[in-house]
Amino acid sequence: MFDPNVHYVIARVEKDDVEEGIILEEVRKGYIMKDRVIRPSIVKVAVKSSNKNNG
Repeated sequence: MFDPNVHYVIARVEKDDVEEGIILEEVRKGYIMKDRVIRPSIVKVAVKSSNKNNG
C-alpha cells in the first residue's frame, strides 16, 4: 500500500480490478536506516478509472 512517507509516485495507472493506492511497480528501490528514510522508493500506484458514464 502506498505510504507518502516512504514512497514517491511517478505514475498513476488507472485500474478498476485492484484497490486504489496499491503499488503496481517499484521503479527504484528506497532505503531506510534506523527508522529514517534515506531515499524514498519510486513507485507506480493504482487509481480508479476516471471515466464516468452519463446515461
